[in-house]
This record gives sequence, C-alpha cells and structure tokens, in this order.
Amino acid sequence: MGALGYNLKKLDHPDQKQRAELLDSNFISLDQKEIKAEVELIRQLRPNLSRYVYHTSLNFTKAEEALLTNEKLLAIGHEYLNAMGFTDNQYLIFRHYDADHPHIHLLVNRITFEGDVVSDSNNYKKSEAILRKLEHLRRLTAVQPSSKVAQKAATKDELEMVVRTGKPSQKMVLQELLKKMLKQPNLTIPALIKAGEQAGIHFLFNQAANGRVSGITYFYEDFKIKGQALGKQFKWTELAKKINYEQVRDSKAISEANSRTRAVYGELGAESEQSTATGRTAEQGSAGLSANPTPGTFINHEQPADPDRSEDAAGNDDAADQQDRERTWTADQDADLLDIGTGSDQYFDYFHNGGFEISDDVDDEAIHGRNRHRKRQVRTNRR
Repeated sequence: MGALGYNLKKLDHPDQKQRAELLDSNFISLDQKEIKAEVELIRQLRPNLSRYVYHTSLNFTKAEEALLTNEKLLAIGHEYLNAMGFTDNQYLIFRHYDADHPHIHLLVNRITFEGDVVSDSNNYKKSEAILRKLEHLRRLTAVQPSSKVAQKAATKDELEMVVRTGKPSQKMVLQELLKKMLKQPNLTIPALIKAGEQAGIHFLFNQAANGRVSGITYFYEDFKIKGQALGKQFKWTELAKKINYEQVRDSKAISEANSRTRAVYGELGAESEQSTATGRTAEQGSAGLSANPTPGTFINHEQPADPDRSEDAAGNDDAADQQDRERTWTADQDADLLDIGTGSDQYFDYFHNGGFEISDDVDDEAIHGRNRHRKRQVRTNRR
C-alpha cells in the first residue's frame, strides 16, 4: 500500500513536472481503499504469503524520450510483465515525469487470479535478461550488463543517505579518488600508495611471505572495503594490469604500506588478513554501507553469497518469499530516490555529472543467515 500510495499521490501532484500518469490497470477503481479490498480478496487465496507485491521501474535514456510515447511504454511494460510471468495478475502501470529521463513504475500482485504465485526466485538475473532482449527488439539504447560494470553502483542505503544529507557516501568518494589516481600515466605502486595516503586512503595488500600479492583492501576514514566490492577496476588483478608493478621491486613498498595501515587501523587491518587466511580471498568483501552510521563506528559490511537462487532451491513460493523478503523494494526504491533527490544540487552533481548508476542491493537474508551462523543462533520465522 505504501508503493501504491506513492504512485497515486503522483497522479494529483500540484506541480505538473512532478505529476505521474496512469497508463494501464485492471483494477475496477483507482480509490486506494477499493484497490486494497480487491487485493485482499486475492490474498485470501494465499494467506501465508507475506510478500505478495512486485514493484519495479523501467528506466530509459533521455535521448529516447521523444520516441517513447505512452503507447510504446505501455507495450514495453506489458512485454516485460508477461516475460516475468505476470500474465494473470492484478497490476498498475504508471509513467513518471519527475526525473530527467523517462521511466515507468510497475506494481503487480504476485498471486494470480487462480491462486498461483509467480516466483521471484532469481528475479534480478531474470529481469536483466528480459531487459536486454527488450532493448534489442525495441531498438532501445543497450545497457551494459551489471556483471561487466567496472564500478560497483550505489546501494539503496547510500542513495537514502545522499537524499537525506546531500553528501556522497564514503564509498562513492573513495571510488572517485581512486579513479583520478589511476588515470596518472606510468603509475607505480609507490606513487599510488603515496597519492592515496595523501588523500586519506590507506591500503592493505594481501601479501604472502614471498612477496606475492593476491588481493587488496582499502581504508578511508572509518570505512573499509575490499577491492572486488568496490568495483572490478579496483581489485588487485585489474590494478596490477594498469600499474607499473614488479613483485620483487615493489615488495618492500607494499610491506611498509601494510605496516602503516595496521598502525592506523590496528586490529581492523589484522582482521582483513585473518579473514583471508580463513578461506575468503581479499577480492571478496563489502558491498554495503550503513544508512546512518554512528560517528566513529567502523563500517565493515561483508559481501554475502550470491543473492539469486536456483528455481529448484526456491522450493515452494512461500519459502522463496521468506528467503527473498527484502529484495523487491531495493530496485524500485533506488528509482524512487532518484526522483526524490533531483532537487538537490549535490545529488545532481554526484549522480548526473559523476555518472553513477543504480543497481540491485545485496540479499539481506544472506546477511542475516551469516550473522546467525557466527552467533550460533537458530533461524526463526519472521513472518
């Protein structure tokens, strides 16, 4: 109902530029109470399914705005829903005008009129594959697959923080600082370390006794993140290709940098090396940021296992719903936050001039499961 209320309010927004338009719906009325009553009737077919709504947005480039009529956007919206398996479901399709690019919001009841449930297992991968096909069929601008993006996109929490504070996250700042450093011609390891430390960045290389480096962790203020989690271009295997690096020659500089990092961050630096020694490589690492970290609190979110599960592993839809409980909102809230934040000058600078992209958030259930394992707690049913 929160997602519905957000979209319905947009229909009557006093500012015409912020106003939304309903493209299609199979509900009898647009009154929110009546929509809720209709939804509750269908919910009775699956009373134990806690997360029954699928809400996402499809976003297009500004250059395509003139070509994307309501009719074409509606056709694309229906093609997407059909491909996702929503062929016999309650739905609403809205067009929004409050961003600098055309986009539509799709709200669907996962429970069909016959009482079946459209599985959301592997929905990120499935959705992305469908979008790539639609780009080709509709001759739309092709988007690079998320697996090939060199820089990890901002998470939902980071976007919320930007909207709330008007400032970028430490991860965003760190990415921008490193990108500038890596543009320097004939960059050497000592030069990178020096430039980084002058900018407040400390490096912790996963260095073996023979001097071989197999990974890297970055420290910036109270933030710690491993190379892979920061983005493909920042992990060690990619850095080593771009930088003038020789294992024997640079071994001492790397070792000294590690010592300085440990001196500044103490046990936190040792913790990175210990996690590597226990089986995780230094290229695996954090992908998130606390929405409102306490000053002085060190941020260290680790990368969970693959959030997408196989169809077989999903079991019945109620079990899949429990495992995937937080994931539907992440993709669409990212788009909503883009809409909400467009009035902020800082937001515009970082996300439009800076070229940041939006991508899926991590699987919260995987994090909860890992934390339970560490604390040796038994899983409880949250529904």
